[in-house]
Amino acid sequence: MAAASLPSVRFPDVSSHSTDPDFAPTSAAARRVVVIGGGLTGLTTAWALRDADLQVTVLESSDRIGGQLHSLAPAELNGALIDVGAESVHLGAPHLAKLVTELGLRDEVVTAEPGSSRLLTRRGLRPLPAGVGPTGPTRLGPVLRSGIVPVPGLLRAGLEPLFARPVTEDISVGDFVRRRFGSAITEIFVDPLLGNLHAGDVDRLSLAAVAPTLAPMATTGRSMLLRRRPPASGAPMFASWPQGLARLVDGLAAQAGAEVRTGTPATGLRREGSGWVVQTAEEELVADQVVLAVPQSALKGLIGTHFPAAAELLAQTRTADVATIALAYPSAAAEQLEGNGVLLRTDSGRVLKAATWLSRKWARLAGPDQFLVRASAGRVGSSVLDELDDAALAARIHRDLQETTGLRVTPRASVVSRWPEAFPQLEVGHRARIAQVREQLRGSGLLLAGAPVDGLGISATVRSALSAADEVLTGAR
Repeated sequence: MAAASLPSVRFPDVSSHSTDPDFAPTSAAARRVVVIGGGLTGLTTAWALRDADLQVTVLESSDRIGGQLHSLAPAELNGALIDVGAESVHLGAPHLAKLVTELGLRDEVVTAEPGSSRLLTRRGLRPLPAGVGPTGPTRLGPVLRSGIVPVPGLLRAGLEPLFARPVTEDISVGDFVRRRFGSAITEIFVDPLLGNLHAGDVDRLSLAAVAPTLAPMATTGRSMLLRRRPPASGAPMFASWPQGLARLVDGLAAQAGAEVRTGTPATGLRREGSGWVVQTAEEELVADQVVLAVPQSALKGLIGTHFPAAAELLAQTRTADVATIALAYPSAAAEQLEGNGVLLRTDSGRVLKAATWLSRKWARLAGPDQFLVRASAGRVGSSVLDELDDAALAARIHRDLQETTGLRVTPRASVVSRWPEAFPQLEVGHRARIAQVREQLRGSGLLLAGAPVDGLGISATVRSALSAADEVLTGAR
């Protein structure tokens, strides 16, 4: 099974939004801001500054904008439009719902079809019980009825209100859930959900950094089982657009009012007066403020000369290489696969972490000619992605799917997308380190935003971008 090459997606030309392509000298009426990084964080930052009297330029090193929001329509998949980075948005997050609404994209949203994933357990595949999230259950009834958790584990989980004690230190998600629910809940639910989501180790990932909504419950010692659950928001759990998440990228770029330059990596920063000079291969851009919305691997090189201590703190964050594998199966696969996907534990011994049945989850991808599956692979500390080329990786994922789900048909095509060092590991101590970094950068005109500092996921990166934009506006007053 030959690996397929990845065609690029053409994004709209947004350079016409520049207020001054020649980057004219600064004035009190038009301070200059350079945003380094044209992914979701950088574009959202620029969009949030659209109404300010600022001259904003976004520099993106690659030939496309969007970063880990990447929609493709490969010929190998009969032109089906899929997302090979982030797959969907969760509009239950108020700031994200507001962004989508203000972009005018709310009425275009398409939602995922109802259905649940299957967990690979020692008793085989079992539906994920209702009320179970990445940090454990909020209801024990569905967990009890699922038959997934052994009786001793259920009894221990039921004692959660008695073990709800205030936690003041930064602890790992695994430590927190074990204290509350016991080891069984941690290993059966939290590891395959949150561990897979972050490609990390739940016993090292910081509760405060990756599950900030639980922080109040942790610090106050309130029970997760006895808390009053908020009413359902009515917002779709998984949402996208007919054009995929590229629609969000295009909307941000078109409405940002900034000059967006692709194929323009920032090679360095130089202090000049109270501002900065952003160096590229072709020119130097003078800026009053610079927002660094770049991957973990680029941060140290950009600030190391000026803030070596901050750069060393940033370098302590580990990263994980991950990959998305899209497989096109004959339509008969629909009869052989249950639910909307499958989740595996870290100790499964397999390359496959999780998979989604795209043709069942998204109505636009359903059809009589093929059944599309999207799988993920790669964890922190693992070298397996380096050891397998695209064809071998797709074959290994197919084998894992066969052995875990009973799938009996063979894929006719595959598309592999690799994301090296793409998942920063927000482990215990991360927030304290980032606070130190930001304190060292305070007043310098350099601002940090994005996943390496504020967390993975569309919701976290959008929140980070909005916060950075607020800091820019504060500094411009």
